[in-house]
Amino acid sequence: MKRVGYIMVDHLQMTSASISIFHLINTNTFILTIDGSVHLAHESDQLPEFLQGIQQRDFIFLSGQTVHNKQCCMYTNELGLTYLSCIVEFEGEEANIWVVGPFLMQIPDAHRINAIFHTELNKRDVMLDFVRSLKMFSISRIQSIVNILNNAGSIPQIPYRTLNSQFLESDPFDKNNMQHILRQPDEKDTKVIEIRYEIESEIMNAVENGDRLKMQEIMSKSNNLFDFSERLPNQPVRAMKNMLIVFNTTLRIAAEKGKVHPFFLHHISEKFAKQIERSDSINSLNLLFEVMPLEYCDLVKDRAISGYSPLVKQAAQYIKIHFSKPLNLKQLAQYCLVHPTHLSRQFKKEMNMTLTDFHNRMRIDEAKLLLKDSTSIDRIAGYVGFDDAGYFTRIFQKLEGMTPSKYRKTT
Repeated sequence: MKRVGYIMVDHLQMTSASISIFHLINTNTFILTIDGSVHLAHESDQLPEFLQGIQQRDFIFLSGQTVHNKQCCMYTNELGLTYLSCIVEFEGEEANIWVVGPFLMQIPDAHRINAIFHTELNKRDVMLDFVRSLKMFSISRIQSIVNILNNAGSIPQIPYRTLNSQFLESDPFDKNNMQHILRQPDEKDTKVIEIRYEIESEIMNAVENGDRLKMQEIMSKSNNLFDFSERLPNQPVRAMKNMLIVFNTTLRIAAEKGKVHPFFLHHISEKFAKQIERSDSINSLNLLFEVMPLEYCDLVKDRAISGYSPLVKQAAQYIKIHFSKPLNLKQLAQYCLVHPTHLSRQFKKEMNMTLTDFHNRMRIDEAKLLLKDSTSIDRIAGYVGFDDAGYFTRIFQKLEGMTPSKYRKTT
């Protein structure tokens, strides 16, 4: 009997915790069994009946993936409806999958909904009304919800006391007192701004030093600090794009301090600027937020030219800028105002590689960036300066340990 009572108490704790989360985020909150069946539901957005089957399919998929990955998961289905899931455990209870959603990460795509329900106009109209009523979450809010879900099992039921105004020694709404309060800065907002600047400074230092590991550590602790969706509350995608545009500029400035040549800074900055504008969802923009600082760190590590003699720096800069052109030692030596033999010897001494090896390294590094797109390998070979695609493949395999085709599949 004691055991039954113990389980009943924990079951009540689970129900209480789920209600607390539901009230806090005001979004549908479900408790699922491991197989995806609904055990408990709190709903503020009533799902149209014809979507119940799709939601149950999504629940089964989410449950399986959450258990398999052993971490919180986010999933957006073909209708643009997004769900968050997390494993939650209470002492004395079997583990459950908690799911929050549906919500939106971008403005509803009316054209897509029209295409899906083009033969069922009534369902189309109901669907359009439903998605327009859903909340749109920024990535910062999503991260905050994940943090809460991950700790749902430790949410207790805490008693509270209602205070009566008779206990106040002075009137808090006294005109002079209120004016004094309003003149004071909002310390909470000020502290958040200070922390953001501290994190930004750490990010810039990591980029300047080309420190990828440090960058990963910084980004892992600052997921939901850079959220400016309140500036455009009904346009979280545009708000995040604006934030990433500023972030891209910050990273470029840091890489410039890391002694990267302007040619390469322009290349990576332009690449990310285009990707930011082409992205149309919070999910794709969040991926850019994670990738951008790491690629800038790699850029500084691979392209920085500090620590070498002025002669070797000058030669390296020239080769980096003119990587797609044939290497002409005599012409390069004239540019550096030295004898070709001295240039070759000094370069090999400091760089621990020949001028030709360095030239090929620059070409292959550029090719690796291009292989992330769908451009043909023959065209990439020509762009980076190889007349023979077969020779390009041999050099690539020598330096990377795999063919260009295999490298493309691994990225």
